[in-house]
Amino acid sequence: MEYKQFLQIHQYQLASIPENLWEPLFQKLGQDLFDAGEFLELHYGDPLDKYSLHVKKEGGLKKHGDIFLVDHAWTTKPETSRAQLLDNPQLVERLTSMMDISVDAEEEEEVVEETAAGSADEEVVSKNPDLEVDQSMVELVASQGNVTEQRAKVALQNENGDILAALMSLTLHPDHDAEGLKNLENAIGSQVKRDKDAKAEEKKKQDTVNKIMSEMWKYSQTYEYAVVDPSGQTKKESAWYIMDEVGSSMAHSDTPNCVCAPFIYVGRGTVSYSIIFPIEDIPKGGALTRDFVPADIKDPMTRKAYLQIYNDAQDAAELIAVYESDKLEDNEVKPFDQPFTKTLTRTPVPHKAGDRKLRLYTTTEWVATNCKLANVELVDSEEQADLLWFSQDFKEFDKLTKGQKINQFENESCVTFKQNLAALVKSAYGTVPWSSTTYNLTTELAPFVGHYLWNQEHNHRNLWICKPWNMARGLQITIQEDLAPLVRLRDTGPKIAQEYIQTPVLYEGRKFDLRYIVLLKATHKVEGDPSQGYEFQVMVYKMFWIRLANHAFDLDDFDNYEKHFTVMNYGNYNLTQLLYTKFIENFEKEHADKKKWSEIQADINEAIKSIFAAAIVKPRPEGLGAASDKAKPYEAFSIYGIDVMLKDDCQPVVVEVNFSPDCTRACKYDPDFLNNILTVVDPRAGSLDKAVQAFNVL
Repeated sequence: MEYKQFLQIHQYQLASIPENLWEPLFQKLGQDLFDAGEFLELHYGDPLDKYSLHVKKEGGLKKHGDIFLVDHAWTTKPETSRAQLLDNPQLVERLTSMMDISVDAEEEEEVVEETAAGSADEEVVSKNPDLEVDQSMVELVASQGNVTEQRAKVALQNENGDILAALMSLTLHPDHDAEGLKNLENAIGSQVKRDKDAKAEEKKKQDTVNKIMSEMWKYSQTYEYAVVDPSGQTKKESAWYIMDEVGSSMAHSDTPNCVCAPFIYVGRGTVSYSIIFPIEDIPKGGALTRDFVPADIKDPMTRKAYLQIYNDAQDAAELIAVYESDKLEDNEVKPFDQPFTKTLTRTPVPHKAGDRKLRLYTTTEWVATNCKLANVELVDSEEQADLLWFSQDFKEFDKLTKGQKINQFENESCVTFKQNLAALVKSAYGTVPWSSTTYNLTTELAPFVGHYLWNQEHNHRNLWICKPWNMARGLQITIQEDLAPLVRLRDTGPKIAQEYIQTPVLYEGRKFDLRYIVLLKATHKVEGDPSQGYEFQVMVYKMFWIRLANHAFDLDDFDNYEKHFTVMNYGNYNLTQLLYTKFIENFEKEHADKKKWSEIQADINEAIKSIFAAAIVKPRPEGLGAASDKAKPYEAFSIYGIDVMLKDDCQPVVVEVNFSPDCTRACKYDPDFLNNILTVVDPRAGSLDKAVQAFNVL
C-alpha cells in the first residue's frame, strides 16, 4: 500500500493522531513491527501491586515523539466469551498471567478434599429409597457388569453402595475367581481416583474461567464495526478485546501521559491493533498511564462511578449518598393526577358509512398479508390512502391531509424507548409496584452504582438485566451480578440497567412473560372538524400470547438463554405454543392459592392505562403532548406490544413497550385480529359492535 492510499483509507482514524506520527505508524503497520520492548518494560509490584508499564529508554519519551503498536491478545463478545475460554487452555493460561490470577494451593487442596469427601459420601447409599446413588457409579457398574443402568442402580442399592459387591451380585459367584476380583477391585479403585482427579481439575478450570470472566472487564476495550445481515442491511456490532501484556499493563490516571486507542488497519486484509503515543514527556522509569474513563463522561460524579470498578471501595460512601438522595426524590413524587375523564373516552366517535371502500396503504408485511375485509382496499400510494400503516418510523406528519389516519404518534419514543418509559413513569408516579427500578446508564450511572453499593452494604443480592435503549426480540440483553460488566457495557451504546425480577411466578416451573397488544387512538371529537380537538382511547386486545422459557427457572447459570429468557421464535429454539385461554385455565389450577386471573388482568389493565394516561398529557419530549396539542387535520393510532411479567405475589410488572410489533402470531391465533383492529380504528372497515368485543376498553 502506498502512503497516500494509507492516508485516504484511514483519514478518520488519523484525525486524532498527531500528523508527525502518521508516517512512523504507516511504516510499523506495513512491517507489523512491535518495537515497544526497545523503549518500555514491565514492572511488577512497583509501584502497583500488579503489572505496570515503564520507560526504559535513556532520556525517556518525548511528547508526540513516537508511536507504538500493541497486539490484541483476545477479541470476543460477552455472549461467547465463556465458551471460548473453556475451549482454549492456552488463552486461559495467558490471561491468568496477565491478570495475575491464581488458584491458591490452599484452595486447590480444598477442592480435592471436597471432591473426595463428596465421593466417599456418595459410595454409602442410604436404605431410604428416595436417596439415589451417584450416576457415575451406576454407569461404571453398568459398563463393567454389562447390564442396564437400572439393574446397576438396583444392585448398588441392594449392596449398600459397594461397587465390588454389586458387580459380584450381577456377574460372579462370591467364591469364584478371587484373583479376578482382586484385579477388578484394583481397577475400580484406579477408576474412582481418576474420577476424583477429573472432578477436581474441572472445578479448578471452571473457577479460573469465572475469575477471568470477572476480571476481564477491567482490561477489555471495545470498538464498533459494520456487518451486512442476510437481508442486505448494514448494522453495527461491537467487539471486545484485551490488549497484549504491554497494553494491558498501562495504569489509569485522571491526568494521563499517553493516549491508547484501537486502530483498524486496512492493508493485508483488516487487522485490529491498538496504538500508544505519549502526550507528555515521560522520564526514564516513569509509568505510562491512560485515562480509563470514556471521553463522553465529563461529570465528576459519573467519572467516580465509572472508576468504582477499578478503585474498590474508594468513593463508595459518596456514591451511596447520591443513590439515597435520588431515592428520596422518587418517594416524594406526588402521584400523577390521571386525567382519564378528560383525555380518555370509552365511546368511539361515530363515522359516516361512506360510499366507497376504506383505502389502506401499508409497508407492514403481516398487515398486507392478513387484510381480508371486503370493505378495505389496498392501494399503492400514500396519497390515495385513507389509512397509512408503516413498519418504519414516519417523520412527514406535516404532509398528511385532512381525513387521513396514520399508525404512529409524534414522539412515541417516549414510551417505546426503554429509558424514556422509565423516566415517564418516574416523573408521573415516582416509585410504583408495576415498574421495575431502572437506570439510564448514560445519564444515571452515579445513582445506579450507588444503588449497587447500597445493596452490597445491606446484603441484598445484586441482580440486574442490562438492555439497549431501543431493541426488541431479546437482542443484546444480559443478566449480570458483577458491577464491572454493567458499567462497561454502556461503552457499546446506550443501555439501561433494570432490577432483575428474582421471584417471578412460574408456569410449570418455568419463567414466562405475556405479550399484550394495546391500541391507542386519537380521533377528532367531531368528525371532519379538527378544531374541536381529539378524543383518546386506550384498548387492550383480550387475546394475549404467552412466551415461555424452555428450561426450569432458578437464580443460577445466567448464560443459559432458555432458562432466563422467553423470546424463542427468532432463534433455533423450541417454541411452546399455548393459547391464552388454556394458559389461564392451567394457571388458576397451578396457583389456586393466588389471585383469580380476572383480578390479575384488572391490575395489568390499570398499569397499562396509567402509562398512556401520563404519555397523553405530559408535554414533549417527556410525553406525547397529545392532549395539549392543537388538533391536526389527520388522526392517529398506534398499536404497541406490551410485555408483562408477574412477580410471585402476582403483581404485574410492565417490562417494556414495543413499537410496531410483529403480529403474525396473533393473526394465527385469531384470524379476525387485524380485522378487529382496522374496524376499531375506522368503522368503515367492518362491524364496530362486533370488533370492539375483542378489546378491553380502558
